Amino acid sequence: MSQWIFVYSFPLSKDLGALARFIQRHQLPLRITEEKNQQLLLCPDAGLAEMLKPLLQRWDSGELDLDQVQMQRAEERESGSEGGQTSAAATDSQLGNTGDNPGKKHSDAVSVLPSFPLDRTPLSLLLIALCFFGWFLQVNNLSSGLLIYPDPNAADSFSQSSLAWHLERGQWWRIFTPAVVHFSLPHALFNALGIWILGRPIEARGGSILFVVLVLLGAAASNLAQYFWQPGILFGGMSGVVYALVGFALVLQRFQPLWRDIPAGILTVALVWLLLCALGVVTLLTGVGVANAAHIGGLLSGLIIALVYSALRGPRRFASA
Repeated sequence: MSQWIFVYSFPLSKDLGALARFIQRHQLPLRITEEKNQQLLLCPDAGLAEMLKPLLQRWDSGELDLDQVQMQRAEERESGSEGGQTSAAATDSQLGNTGDNPGKKHSDAVSVLPSFPLDRTPLSLLLIALCFFGWFLQVNNLSSGLLIYPDPNAADSFSQSSLAWHLERGQWWRIFTPAVVHFSLPHALFNALGIWILGRPIEARGGSILFVVLVLLGAAASNLAQYFWQPGILFGGMSGVVYALVGFALVLQRFQPLWRDIPAGILTVALVWLLLCALGVVTLLTGVGVANAAHIGGLLSGLIIALVYSALRGPRRFASA
């Protein structure tokens, strides 16, 4: 299941609510995307795709109600279906089940990341480029204008701190720009990968305005949290922004369970990594310091933004994911 196969297309005006409920009810490995002014249904299994086509044609023409359709495995169909309901028979392999457990849900077997046209995620691509640009600036000693100067005495009086000194001189951008600076190539690669996996799905579904809010507030929250936690330490990197995306995705998947662009396993790994860093395990094994406060600050900002966004019924935009 390495590629998504085209199954059926619908006009943008077509309400796919019944189809979304059908997919969720039967836990089918299907994805709805929007491309070239059409809504496309994709599937990683050719057998299931062929089986669904006539069913979708009949639903599209108004001949049947998908809310009344029940998918059955072959052995269940042989025992007979109860009256009044339209049955669509399917084998275990067509439903995406593998191995010796026929009851295993195929959703566990599907972990393919979605593919979006590059023109739908320009800000994510810009952030990825900035990761490497920030590393280039750092190795060439050109990043000082983007960082907050370390200040071991900042806890004594904020008015005398380096951050206050920056702000008094109108250097407000330093609240955000430490996220651009990366101290090593692996550091830049790691955060660029996080933006590719987490940022592109959120930008493609939620739009550029939401993504800008997430990035700017996530950067500010993570940088300020790290500065006030350890004012005497020089810090940088986009991991705080990445964790803002993690926090946003965690909440959004609770309010919009049909959104599957980011596998839950990736979010779990991100949280485990945050915990290992916070406990000092990563620093102990690698000898590299970690901006733990930035991670936590970014995560909390993403959670809060997602809660506000959900209260404003924003997750509806992610319904076709």
